[in-house]
Amino acid sequence: MATKIEEIGFGDEVSDVVTGFVGIVTAKALYATGCNQVLVSPPVKKDGDFATGQWFDVERVKLERAGKISIATSPSGGPRGSDTAPAR
Repeated sequence: MATKIEEIGFGDEVSDVVTGFVGIVTAKALYATGCNQVLVSPPVKKDGDFATGQWFDVERVKLERAGKISIATSPSGGPRGSDTAPAR
């Protein structure tokens, strides 16, 4: 059965079933077409350098460990005005 975007949370450890890539979910993208994706961020390399996270279709990931780390989510970017489009 395919994984659903609602089944994967921020901080979950997942693996890509095709490549074996493993990491922590740090972002989600929901698309109108339904091709939802998660950003999987791998651990820091042994030399201290950051490895690049990769986007995967949610159906390709397997939940390895729910809530491996706790990530507090909050809105960013400063105060919001209106979500309405500007007048032309």
